[in-house]
Amino acid sequence: MPRKRASRKKKKSAINPLVAVLVTGVVLLVLFVSALLFAKSAVRGWLKGDEFRDWLVRKASVALRANVELAGTDWQGAEIYSDSFIAEGYEDAGFSKLSLDGIRARTGGVEQGAFKIPEVTVNRFQMEFSPDRKRRPPGEDREAPVAKPKVPGWLAKYLPNRAEVGDVILSSARVDVKRADGSTPFLMQGVKATVEPDFHTNVWEIRGQSGNIRIPDQPEIDLKGLAMRWRQSELFIDQCGLGIYENGHVDGSGEIDFSGEGNFNLELEISSIDVDELVEGEWKERLGGTISGPITITGRPGAFVYEGTMNVAEAKIEAIPVLTVVAEYTRNDQFKHLVLSEAKTDFTKVGGKTNLENIVLQSDGLVRVEGDMVIQGEMVVGQFQVGVAPGTLRWIPGAERQIFTEQREGFLWTPMSLSGTVSEPKEDLSARLIAAAGEEILKGLPAGVLKEAQKLLNSGDGQKTTPGGLIEQGKPLLDLITPFLK
Repeated sequence: MPRKRASRKKKKSAINPLVAVLVTGVVLLVLFVSALLFAKSAVRGWLKGDEFRDWLVRKASVALRANVELAGTDWQGAEIYSDSFIAEGYEDAGFSKLSLDGIRARTGGVEQGAFKIPEVTVNRFQMEFSPDRKRRPPGEDREAPVAKPKVPGWLAKYLPNRAEVGDVILSSARVDVKRADGSTPFLMQGVKATVEPDFHTNVWEIRGQSGNIRIPDQPEIDLKGLAMRWRQSELFIDQCGLGIYENGHVDGSGEIDFSGEGNFNLELEISSIDVDELVEGEWKERLGGTISGPITITGRPGAFVYEGTMNVAEAKIEAIPVLTVVAEYTRNDQFKHLVLSEAKTDFTKVGGKTNLENIVLQSDGLVRVEGDMVIQGEMVVGQFQVGVAPGTLRWIPGAERQIFTEQREGFLWTPMSLSGTVSEPKEDLSARLIAAAGEEILKGLPAGVLKEAQKLLNSGDGQKTTPGGLIEQGKPLLDLITPFLK
């Protein structure tokens, strides 16, 4: 009997293998979770310490090729805040200075070796392109990798080796281009933008709206919408919508290289620009209509080359001297206030010189003008062909027989030269019309009127004026004989 009790006692003290496995697993799980929590706490402490801030600065310095300064950081839950970030570009950087004020970043922790920053908001963003660059410290290698954090080996594997940034939202952005003398040939300011940076390819996607653009000697441009890519010192504009003057609109694309003094290559399409916003003085009263057409801008600020085509819708021409003369002697007031069915020209502008080529102005059933013109400063030189509908000049004797002698495309044509200045242009057609009328009428004047005409034609030195001299004296003569035309 005693042996039996001993056997039972030994069997009761035996450990169940399943229970041992479960207990061991629970212990290991607790230890693992504790280790993770400790590691997470250690990583979080590292992220909120100066070492992480210094690591970010070194990473940014290499990526931007700049000397970087980051103000102190303040953590609020999963968000990190800093007053300012300043980067001064070295000689090989794409910019000279970059500054951000009021930075707040929403963090997403560390994942697969990357410190996640899904979103960054910035109150003020300013980027400057200029020849003034910071000199790289001696011995600093631009391609040197960023040193790993000085932490225990068991913790290092939990720390990030790179930063991945999502959208950067800019409340107000400014981009300056400055020359060596300090002048600003390009300024974009007050822009609300969203930036998607890619530190691997160094190509940043940018979408913006509002704000304005200023270029010397050009009207201020309102920014309606913008989509572009920035790489080093180059901007690739995929699409932009701009407002110019009161109602004008510009759609465009192209490239801007901000290195040196800057180089522009832009393709624009303009629309709804009033003619009187492009002209000055009395020409505002003479011309009317709405301009549209393609324009190419190339070159650098201060030396732009403009090329394109202008089409003018609802074009009107009033109070042009040659048309006033034609209106008087054709008894057709439509010439005084021409409404054009077609008005267009190709143009090239370089500095103070503007070439207008393939000019076409047409008022259906009345007149068509074709030709070229050069405007150099205030001076104007032009060669044109003027066509009138047959019968239009029947009230001007000799006009269709002596002046408008070429017939094509339903018009009678004659050449016309333009000279003088922009404010006071001179043409030779009206004088030729007067001369032709005088010569024609002289042939059949009554004797009394002819005698008065001869007095008029006598020059001060007693010499007789030839029929060709009527170009100068024809207007008084035509006033004398006008009653005979009625």
